[in-house]
Amino acid sequence: MVPKLMKTLRSFRSSYAYITAQPAGRAAIFFTMEGILFTLVNNMINNNNNLFAMRLGASDMEISLLTTFAQITGLIFLIPGAILTDRLPDKRRMVVLALLLLSASYLLIGFSPFFGAYRYYVFLILLSISMCPMTLYNMSWQAYFSDVIPIDRRNRILSTRTAGTLLAGIVVSLVSGNLLAAAGGDEAKIRIHQGFFWTACILLIIQVFVLKKIDYESDGIRKVVSLSEIKATISSLFRNKIFLSFFGASLFFHMTWQLDWTLYFLGQVRYLGMNEAWLSYVSIGSTLIQFLSVGLWRRVNEKMGVRFGIILGNAGLVCCALSMLIATSVPVSAGPMLFLVLNTLSNVTFATVPLNLLQCLLQGIPEKNKTLSISIYTVFIALSNAFMPMLGVRIYTALGADLRALQTTFWIIFCLRLVSTGIWILRWLMLRREPK
Repeated sequence: MVPKLMKTLRSFRSSYAYITAQPAGRAAIFFTMEGILFTLVNNMINNNNNLFAMRLGASDMEISLLTTFAQITGLIFLIPGAILTDRLPDKRRMVVLALLLLSASYLLIGFSPFFGAYRYYVFLILLSISMCPMTLYNMSWQAYFSDVIPIDRRNRILSTRTAGTLLAGIVVSLVSGNLLAAAGGDEAKIRIHQGFFWTACILLIIQVFVLKKIDYESDGIRKVVSLSEIKATISSLFRNKIFLSFFGASLFFHMTWQLDWTLYFLGQVRYLGMNEAWLSYVSIGSTLIQFLSVGLWRRVNEKMGVRFGIILGNAGLVCCALSMLIATSVPVSAGPMLFLVLNTLSNVTFATVPLNLLQCLLQGIPEKNKTLSISIYTVFIALSNAFMPMLGVRIYTALGADLRALQTTFWIIFCLRLVSTGIWILRWLMLRREPK
C-alpha cells in the first residue's frame, strides 16, 4: 500500500515539475490556485452576508442596503484607484496591496457583533469600507491578468481557473452551510459568521504569496495619467464599435441579473422555507453543474467565439427566474426540492458568464490606459449593482410584499432577461465578421 502511495506521489511531483517548468503552465497553475483561495473567501463571506445581517437584526430593506452601500463606497474609489494602478509599472503591487487591505477589513468586520444595539450598522459600515480594496482588487487583477497572459492563451487558462474556483465553491458552500445549520441558536451562528471573516483574513494573506509566484516582468515605465488623457480615453472608448456594443449589452445584462439578488434570498428563505443547509445545497448544485460544463463552454468558445457563449449564459438566467416562479407555485413541502433541481439545471450555462464577460471586455479596450478603461466600464456596472437589488425589493414591496408580489416581480425580471438575451444575439450577429 505504502509503495503504491509513494509511486503516486512521485508521479504527481514529476507532473507538477514538468508543468511549472513552462511559463504558461506556471501561470495556469498559480492563477488557478489564487482563484481557488479568492473563491473560498468570496463564497464564505458573500454567500452568508444576508443571513449574518438578518441575525444582527436587519429588515428586508436593510438587507438590500448591504449591496447598495458597498457598491457606492467602491465607486468613490474606482477612478482614483484605476489612475494609480495605471501609473504603476508593476500592476501586481496594486493587486497585493488590495488583498492585504481586504484582509485587514475582514479582520475588523469579525468584531462587529460586539457592538450591541449598533452591531448591524457597524457591520454595514465596515462591509461597505471593505468594498474599496475589493473593487481595487477586481480592477487591478483584470489588468494584471491581461498583462501576464497573451490573448491566445486566455480562454484556456481562464477555463482552468474557472473550473478550479467552481470546485472550491462546492466545498466551501457544503462546509459553511452545514456548520451554520448545525449551530444551535442565533448567537452560536453569529460566532460561526465571525469565524468565517477571520478565516478569510488568513486565506487572503496566503493568496498574496501565491500571486508572487507568477512570472511577471513589468516594462518599468511609470505612467502619468492627466485629466485630458482621461477625457481622451472616455471619448475613444465610446467611439469603439466593439466596446460600445459590449458596454450596452453588458450593462443591461447586469441590470436584469442584479434586480433579483436580494429577492432570490427572500424567496428562498421566506417563501420556500430554506435553512442554511438547503441554501448550501442550492449553491452546491449550481456550482457543481457549472464545474461539469466549463470544459464544454471552453470548446464552444474556441469554435464559436466568446461573443456567442455569453448568449447561453444569459439564457440560463432567464431559466433561473422561471425556477423561482415554478417552485413558489407548488405546495411548500415540495418547493425546496423542486427549486434545487430547477435552479441546478438553469445554471448549466452560467459558467460562460465569468468565463466570457472578461474576454469580451478585453477584446474591446485598447492597451493604453487599460486599467482606466476597465474602471470606466466598471463604474457603470457598479452603479447598477448599487441600485438594482434595492429597486427589485422596492417593486416587490410596492406590489404588496407577499407571495403574489414576489411572483409578479419575477415575471417582470423574466421578461427583461429575455430582452437581454436578444441583445446579446443581436451583437453576435452584428460582429460576425470580426475576429472571434
